[in-house]
Amino acid sequence: MFLIDSSAWIEYLRPNGSKKVKQRVREVLEKDEAVTCGIVVVEILRGVKDDRLFKILRETLLSLPQIPMNNEVIEKAALWGYNLDRKGKTVPTTDLFIAAAASDKAVVLHIDSDFEKIASLGLRQEKLALS
Repeated sequence: MFLIDSSAWIEYLRPNGSKKVKQRVREVLEKDEAVTCGIVVVEILRGVKDDRLFKILRETLLSLPQIPMNNEVIEKAALWGYNLDRKGKTVPTTDLFIAAAASDKAVVLHIDSDFEKIASLGLRQEKLALS
């Protein structure tokens, strides 16, 4: 399973986005290997420019299996944030939640270097090339 991060979704949805990113995201979707979580859905939908596209993307994203943002995810995100902060590595809270949701369930598919920092704590991730 792959949790597609908003960074990869945004590139995938851009008309002139990276062909490699588009190909990899499409491959994951076609194999029914994609999952999501609430934070990714919110990050994507809040940036949509019109009602028609909002409805299409909402339906698409909410049709994917959802990883719940439960106490286990909250605790892991907090612990990972704590540990990374002590090492001088600052990561956005939203990325910590996404990574913690994926932990032990999915590989994070992304183009965001913050997930590489979190990987040092055991996150499985795949960073996509933009070219």
